[in-house]
Amino acid sequence: MGDKLGKMVIKKNSLLVALIFFSFVLNSNDMKNTLSLNKLHASPFNDAFIIYFDGTPSKFSLKKITIEKPKEKILKKIKFLTDEDTYAVKVFGKDNKYLYTIGLGNPFYATYQHIGFEDRKYMGGLVNSAKVEIAIPLHIEPTSLVISKRNQAGKLTDIQTITIP
Repeated sequence: MGDKLGKMVIKKNSLLVALIFFSFVLNSNDMKNTLSLNKLHASPFNDAFIIYFDGTPSKFSLKKITIEKPKEKILKKIKFLTDEDTYAVKVFGKDNKYLYTIGLGNPFYATYQHIGFEDRKYMGGLVNSAKVEIAIPLHIEPTSLVISKRNQAGKLTDIQTITIP
């Protein structure tokens, strides 16, 4: 009687484990389909929207938009927003839906390196204009961009909205 009871408990436990396993597998596939994650950063191997700006500390103008593979120098500069970024670009998609923010650092601070000046406190200075390039993956389909600048209190304030044609 005890041997028969033990086999029945093992069968029930095996069935329970199998049910849990299969339900997990089915749910994980559903989650993959509903959460299909898309990369927010452009890849050097795929075409992307390359957006070129001419900018001053208070105004940006859209120079051109191309579709091409981003160059490494553009990809090195693009990152998500951090506390160290003075300027940022908020990307909006269809129906004016906010998608994400790209940190630009401070494109109006030019750094320089020169042998013999390593002991200097500052290795750069402010400039009045800059050319800014960003890369956005094609699947994002941006409709507008908002340029923001960090104020004295450290909070980002929007300075300009640019509509993507």
